[in-house]
Amino acid sequence: MVRAAAAISGRYYPGRVELPQRRFCGSQHATWAGGRWTTMELTKLTEEEFDRFRTFIYGKTGIRMADGKITLLSNRIRRRLRDLGIDSFEDYYHQLTRDRLPGELEQFIDAVTTNETHFFRTGGHFDWFSGDFLPGLLNRAAEKKHDRSLRVWSAACSSGEELYTLAICIDEMLHRFGGWRISLLGSDISETMITAAKRGVFPDRSLEHVSAERRRKYFTHLPDENGWAIRPRLVQMCEFQRHNLLDPIAAARQDCIFIRNVFIYFDRESKKKAVRNLIDALAPGGFLVVGPADGIYDLLGDLEKKSIFLYEKPL
Repeated sequence: MVRAAAAISGRYYPGRVELPQRRFCGSQHATWAGGRWTTMELTKLTEEEFDRFRTFIYGKTGIRMADGKITLLSNRIRRRLRDLGIDSFEDYYHQLTRDRLPGELEQFIDAVTTNETHFFRTGGHFDWFSGDFLPGLLNRAAEKKHDRSLRVWSAACSSGEELYTLAICIDEMLHRFGGWRISLLGSDISETMITAAKRGVFPDRSLEHVSAERRRKYFTHLPDENGWAIRPRLVQMCEFQRHNLLDPIAAARQDCIFIRNVFIYFDRESKKKAVRNLIDALAPGGFLVVGPADGIYDLLGDLEKKSIFLYEKPL
């Protein structure tokens, strides 16, 4: 059987003649017509295409793309078109929304969501976790007011830096948690980020706030990858799973939930739904740690404000 080599997508299509290979770069895309390659410029979404894509994104993730994000969204979708060998934004939209591209929805969400974080980001939050929360939980357990278990959830954990930071804080006090059941959960809507978190390898910039002592104790330098690998025992302490904040989490109630600087991408109704799920996932007496830009303070119901970033669920 004769097979054709498609220069753009790298795929083979049975039953067609072999086409001459040609490569294009930047925003150019090519189609074979009339015995020759023709190129087209995939520059930017039209306003109508932008509205359709962002409505679709909102329905799947609760994230509302602002009017000024048309160029950003165009650039990210254009990469998916190049990878798939699709000719137009319109064709991609129809195939994506009609489930004609198996597995592409996850790739699309990965492409259009922003994932940027590092270890010990906003250090005061982790000072509270190590200095107040963990000793307080130990005291409650000693007074028989809490069982000997610790459950922490890093919601929207990106590539895992936040949850691994919490694991480091716990490990530094692990001698006081003998016999405890410890559960550290990280979740994100991006399957790519979850895979990266499980791998546990990070670039130099992710460790810019990690002390030399902690680097020696908890990381292995990987010169060939220009990065650092978290120690296996910390990887083993953590569990990662894909999760959409608009859905309830399938997990036991948490003693502490970190959800920081995520809701800046959500509109009001999406915030309400996601915050309700977070509150329901929090154990009585548990704490919610939020980011300063999240704008959810009036949605936290009966949670008691402890500081600008900290809320407690009543017992």
